[in-house]
Amino acid sequence: MLHIHSTNAVSAWRETLLSLMLSGSGTDNTKYYRDDFVVIELEQPSIEPLDSLFPMVQTDIDTINQYIVSGENEKSVVHEWTKLYYHRMFDQPHSQIEFILEKLSLPEPVGEAQMSLWDKSIDQSQLISPCTSIIWARKKRNRLELHVHAHSSDAYKKLLMNMQEFIAIQYYLTERLNITVGKYFHVIDSCHIHGEDLQACLDVLGQLSLKIV
Repeated sequence: MLHIHSTNAVSAWRETLLSLMLSGSGTDNTKYYRDDFVVIELEQPSIEPLDSLFPMVQTDIDTINQYIVSGENEKSVVHEWTKLYYHRMFDQPHSQIEFILEKLSLPEPVGEAQMSLWDKSIDQSQLISPCTSIIWARKKRNRLELHVHAHSSDAYKKLLMNMQEFIAIQYYLTERLNITVGKYFHVIDSCHIHGEDLQACLDVLGQLSLKIV
């Protein structure tokens, strides 16, 4: 298990990638070079410009972060899973966003303040199914703490994007509730580096003047 404790998503992405490369678990397959259980804890989650080493352009992540809370400009969203997340959270009837807001508006904390992004009646037979399965939230000292649980995440190509889009959800909820943003936790059962991305990750380490021992 790797525990990444950082300030924001950009620094956490870099720390997670480095930790996986340098001390993450090896695998018994050719699909993943590294694969480990990872818990990321952010003290001050926010939406920052992308790390220059992250393999995605800023305009694409900006479109995703706006879409995930508004549903706007869906045709321009480059990540199909993001579209799935948006519809699972916001679609009526029984909008999960409205449900979690209702639970978070109660004066006392409740464990039911969650959204499930997995639908067994659909996802068991689909090529594209949610990697993120549960979003859970609570109010703590008038701050909104968000927990995001994913069964898997591509640490090199997707992790920073995933953290930012769900931090966008955290900010959306706080605005609706009129409270401030608290800690953000991202739990990943299989946080991995694909074998095909090994050289790209080694290049990242090279730019950071680090080497795998």
